[in-house]
Amino acid sequence: MDENQVIAALCPFLEREGYRIKQRLSTIEHGVDVIAEQAASGKTLYIEAKGGTSSRLGSPRHGKPYTQTQVFDRVAKGVFTGLQMLQRYQSPDTDIALAFPAGRWEQSYLSSIAAPLKILGVRLFLVDVDGTVREAG
Repeated sequence: MDENQVIAALCPFLEREGYRIKQRLSTIEHGVDVIAEQAASGKTLYIEAKGGTSSRLGSPRHGKPYTQTQVFDRVAKGVFTGLQMLQRYQSPDTDIALAFPAGRWEQSYLSSIAAPLKILGVRLFLVDVDGTVREAG
């Protein structure tokens, strides 16, 4: 599951949860991957998404799962970007979240930092291969 597929599964999930998608970027665009606004609360949700394989056609990794080391790198970079968003957008009217495939290594690395992420208020979404999305923590 690449980043575009994670985002493609996440957006309909958020809409079912009462969010309106204000921005949805692909891997070739720069910026916050998903920005969604919840009508009921008026809160804006900023999401950094990462995939479990390359989305770039022609890449040697395209369609092949990342190795454990590459997953660590993706998780680390995703968390770093999430913390940067927390610094930039933090207010009572915003939430920050990370979205990852629900792969074995992603879940292992993320579970080891779930408590500090929760303390910081960073939400975590995991996307299964079948497109099912769940909020962890």
